[in-house]
Amino acid sequence: MIKKTKTIIVDSGRCSWGKCIFCSFSKKPNTQEASVERLKRGLDSALKEDIFELKYLNSGSFLDEKQIPKEFRNYFFEKCNSSGISEVVVECLPEHVNKNVLRDIKKRCKKVRVSFALGLEVADDKVLKKIMKSFDVKTYEKTVILLKKYGFGVRTYLMTNLPNVLEVKKSLEKSVDFALKKSDSVAIINTYPYGYSPLFSMWVERKWTPLDKNEFFDVCEKYKNNKKVELFFDDYLTYPKFPDFLKQKIVGATSECLNHAHFDVWQEYFERFYVVPSIKEYALFLPCAFRKPYSRSQTHKKILERLQGIASYKKIHQIMISTPGIIPRDFESKYPFESYDWPEWEETEKIKKEYIEVTKKRVKRYLLKHQYKKIFSYFKSESESFIALKDACAELKVPLITLLDEKMYKEIKHMNNGKTPNAILTQRRLLDSFVKVLRKNIDD
Repeated sequence: MIKKTKTIIVDSGRCSWGKCIFCSFSKKPNTQEASVERLKRGLDSALKEDIFELKYLNSGSFLDEKQIPKEFRNYFFEKCNSSGISEVVVECLPEHVNKNVLRDIKKRCKKVRVSFALGLEVADDKVLKKIMKSFDVKTYEKTVILLKKYGFGVRTYLMTNLPNVLEVKKSLEKSVDFALKKSDSVAIINTYPYGYSPLFSMWVERKWTPLDKNEFFDVCEKYKNNKKVELFFDDYLTYPKFPDFLKQKIVGATSECLNHAHFDVWQEYFERFYVVPSIKEYALFLPCAFRKPYSRSQTHKKILERLQGIASYKKIHQIMISTPGIIPRDFESKYPFESYDWPEWEETEKIKKEYIEVTKKRVKRYLLKHQYKKIFSYFKSESESFIALKDACAELKVPLITLLDEKMYKEIKHMNNGKTPNAILTQRRLLDSFVKVLRKNIDD
């Protein structure tokens, strides 16, 4: 059987330092504390398959006995020895590295080569101080010397694009050159903001912004073929997970609500980091609904009922357009998409124009990044969201197929004395036409 590398990410309580501005884990409320039995069960389950190299990551220090009790640490190395694992990588902080613990581990690792991963992040003491690291470059060097003295390997984590770094590429090159002289391997990680970290708040406040994939690999271009360097752009990349203390109800038909920072962060995520599921070949833009999440509204329930009867349903990417901008169906229940209201009766002509302009820009940026075989829409023809979508597609010279039967729509309005019924998009005749045109344009 072919042996492989396996990475285990384990929740083992708070890091003893926990102040680094990019760290979210140690700032979360209700963090689960370490349990020897739980850690054993997790390890036993992971080692049921043949593994050559094991990376055991616990967001802090493997040598901190509050995170990894000594009883489990001993069990861990015994298990690795008996499982035929050749190499193990664990994380540690310099303050937990000492002669006694290294001697103890050395005695237990009869068959396994152990490497310790040190999060240096950047070889610059001024930046380390500003990002609230617990140690400086000299401490890192002393720790490396001690680890090597006892025959352990060293892996160094570096981060690109940290706050307070003016020349990202130059800083990275300096740090990599330094780390390669000290380490057996170097991991370059794209700095990304997570909910409870101060860095996330900096992103929301536009004091800092992460690198996208192209920017990251451009900065790391020099190291893509270096066998001692690994590049990690999106291994732990996630959607914007707002911590509870930042969440709020965003209400009002105002410029402040339309351009809210929480909406902007999400739109940046959709434009720069979001990957459309590969099965989604066709974009279908839909209106929002007052009830949140949208799929619980009567309008969306009826639209979904019809869509689910189409053979190519799974290929259709449903995307709502509303005050926050672009909202793919798979994110409709996330904050802030379930925590806003835009009272249409408060709209002025001025805010309607601003809504169209802002929304058009958001749609354009999204469609510039994400390509589909065809683009469909189902809106009331006078809807500001539809006008913004139509104008965006026209400027991008991208065909837009409207699934609303305009003639039928006008007839229904006429029957209602020129007024548009609230549930007009769920009229049976309009939905019949909607499905017919959609089926005709999709390759089953």
